[in-house]
Amino acid sequence: MPMRRFPLRLKIAGFAGGLILLATVLVALFTVILPWRAKLKAQERLASHFDPTRVHALVENSSRVQGVEIVYALLWDDRGNLDSAASLANVPLLRKASEQLAQLYLRDRAHALEYLAVGRRQSGIRRLPIKLTADSGPGHSTIGRLELGLSTMAIDSELRRSLIRDAFVLAGTLFFAVMSALSIARRIAQPLTDLSAAMGRVREGDFEITAAPSTRTNDEIGDLARSFDEMTLGLKERERLRGTLGRYVSGDVAERILSETDDLSLRGEVRHVAVLFLDVRGFTTISEKLTPTEVVALLNEYFDVVVDRVAAHGGTVNKFIGDAAMCIWGAPKHAVQGERSAVLCALEIQARAKKLSAERTKRGLTTVGFGIGINAGEAVAGNLGAAKRLEYTVIGDAVNLAQRLESQARAGEVLVSQPVYDKVALEVDAAPRDPVKLKGKSKPVPLWEIRRTKVVATEAA
Repeated sequence: MPMRRFPLRLKIAGFAGGLILLATVLVALFTVILPWRAKLKAQERLASHFDPTRVHALVENSSRVQGVEIVYALLWDDRGNLDSAASLANVPLLRKASEQLAQLYLRDRAHALEYLAVGRRQSGIRRLPIKLTADSGPGHSTIGRLELGLSTMAIDSELRRSLIRDAFVLAGTLFFAVMSALSIARRIAQPLTDLSAAMGRVREGDFEITAAPSTRTNDEIGDLARSFDEMTLGLKERERLRGTLGRYVSGDVAERILSETDDLSLRGEVRHVAVLFLDVRGFTTISEKLTPTEVVALLNEYFDVVVDRVAAHGGTVNKFIGDAAMCIWGAPKHAVQGERSAVLCALEIQARAKKLSAERTKRGLTTVGFGIGINAGEAVAGNLGAAKRLEYTVIGDAVNLAQRLESQARAGEVLVSQPVYDKVALEVDAAPRDPVKLKGKSKPVPLWEIRRTKVVATEAA
């Protein structure tokens, strides 16, 4: 389950609010709570040192004298019996604590004292038990117990006022702190949000994006924004180089080269490849009649057809050799049916070239035709050349034979070797050619001329 995402500005605001809350609680603890508890302790210490013989006078005068206010005094004998006659309560102070209890005391003094003696907690009254001992004789013998009911209403009232005041201060401080933290957090988080959005654009392939103006600050975020701009410039340059490289070598080869960590790692590997060679027939005669600019324009227009069809059939245009081209299937990426793809590609190239020639004839321009040869077999694929100048290509007898076949093809013809024909015999209409003696071969090589696919022949019928 993915973790819930919390915006950075809320985290900063929450952290600031938590600090303010902690500080306020500590201030309240040391300025309100602890002083309140100290006052209760001081009241208790003062009350415990009074002379028991003066308790009656002290209780009766407690409502007139500020300091230790005693609401009631209860006296028990040494047997634990409440002495109602010796016990008494201060009616004005008792009325402040409980009007009903004060009325009961005035109506039935003994019953009210018994109620207080039960030990039920009464708001605004704190119970203080005092053990009474005799000083005469060996040791100190217990002669009774005295319980004073100390009024905490004044102290509690002061505590409530302090707490209410602190609560308002806390609420105002928290509101101001949270709003300020949100404002500061927005100024911190917004540049990071803008950078995150820009990075998302880069991930989608937009290398023209730059850091937003909000990120160009003179701090660490500004440093991050400048680094982001430098990164996008580097990525843009890398894509430009990839595009430029893809115009000089095939896209598959460019991807393979860029993916290698070692520039010289493509040292060679044996691959089963299908190799297609094509050449412009009569090019020498044609080039003598055209200017260099017209020659380049002529070749580029026809080679556009070659590049388009080879790419459509999953092949690689390995190199252009003047007015010739070498195309391969099976390197640098594997091809499942390289022979079939090469043959179908060759037929489409011839068809498109014928159509292009017809269009150029209508415009009064020079036309050319391709002779194509295809062979398949084992070849060595890898980087060839020197450390300062490398070229990814394939070499071997299979490649040489494909070139020899191309030299035997006339304009518009597609010649293939016996191994290639065996792979596509069921899909094409082909005619055998007389075996020819080729350079480097001790025996004549059987040839097949591929004329059309059987599907096309059926549709034409």
